[in-house]
Order: sequence, then structure tokens, then C-alpha cells
Amino acid sequence: MLNRKTRRKIRNWALGLFFPPILRMWAGTLRLRVISDVETENGRIRIPDGIALVWHQRLFTLASSFPNSNFSALISQHADGEMLARVFQGIGLNPIRGSTTRGGVQAIRELLNTGEGPVRIAITPDGPRGPARELQQGAIYLASKTGLPIYTVAIGLHGKWQLRTWDQFMIPKPFTRALLRTGETFQIPPDLDREGIEKWRLEVEAEMRRLTEDTDERFDELYGEGKKFRGFVKG
Repeated sequence: MLNRKTRRKIRNWALGLFFPPILRMWAGTLRLRVISDVETENGRIRIPDGIALVWHQRLFTLASSFPNSNFSALISQHADGEMLARVFQGIGLNPIRGSTTRGGVQAIRELLNTGEGPVRIAITPDGPRGPARELQQGAIYLASKTGLPIYTVAIGLHGKWQLRTWDQFMIPKPFTRALLRTGETFQIPPDLDREGIEKWRLEVEAEMRRLTEDTDERFDELYGEGKKFRGFVKG
């Protein structure tokens, strides 16, 4: 009988091997369009160094749709984080082991110091356990310490399954319409105290909620205005 640690290692290995090709094929069926104030080139988005925030509920679509995009993802050092790290590596994303308050700041600073292309970090600021759509202070702390701007992102879906999880996690149905929409960009002041972090947390949270709710409510209208998404401009 295999012990728990061994079973987890086998699970992580298997998911890291077999799940990424499934994600790539799944994402390839989506009819994804984009609306963005960030510079675009024929449906390709050019994003400089920055932190992209999207609610945990919409993570599946964000991660699976942008393989090989030079994005890094902050993943907890918890044992189950190894599973997610292997999947992300399999779709061409760069997992950073740590959190917004433990290890993540130093890891991102090291990336910035290399000077090797853009440093794009994706974070689900209400994850991994919620409460749903409540932005935690860690994302603001990280932006304040690294100097990276924050980009707010919303994902809209026409056809989807919603799981019975704390955030009603969304999985897009194959061949459905999907919309990527960027909102306001925030440049967080350096070395904020707790009061300052809380002030900015509330402001960024309000924008993320507004952006997501508006995207859902006006999905058909906005999708018609969007451009076919062709990926990110590297470098």
C-alpha cells in the first residue's frame, strides 16, 4: 500500500504529463476575443512588466488560453501547489513557488534583475480559498515592494460549467465564445504601511468587481466589439 506522500507524487507526475495537452486542445476550441486599453497589434497584446489580476473563478480560461506567453504564476509552496506548478510548466508558463508575502517578492525581484524580457505575473487575488471576489492585501503588498504596475483583467464566458466550489469555479464549454477584457491600470506607491495597503486594496477590488460585473452584464455587446485574440507579443 502506497503512503500518502508517494500517492501525491504519482498524481502530480501524471497530471503534469497528461493534463497540459488536454488544456491546450480545450483552449484551442474557444472563440476568444479581446478588448484592451493596453497596446494591441492585430489582436496581439503587448504588456510590459506588470501584475495581472483575475478572480480565481476565471483562472481556467486565463491559464489555458495563453500558453507560451512569458507569463509567470505565483503558486503556493503547499504540497498541492506542486501539482499546479507541473501543469503550468506543461503549458509553457513559469511557476513561481511562493506567496505574495512569503518568498514571492524575492523571486520576482530576481526575475526583474535578470533583465531577460518582460516580467509578467498572473495572480488570483482572492485565491486559493477566498472569500470569493475579495481582494487580499498580498497583491497590493507585492506591487508596492516590486514597483510593478497592476493590470485588472476580466474573463467573460458565454457557455460554461460552474462547479460547486467556494467561488463557483468556471470551466468554459468547448467552442464557446470567450472575452478577455483589461480594465484600469494601477501604479501602487512604494513601501506602503498597512493603512495605505488597505486603501489601495479597496480601490483595486472595486475596479475588479466593476469590470467583471460589467463584462458579464454586457457580454454580447462587448464581444461584438472585441478583436480576435491572437496571443501576447513576446518581449
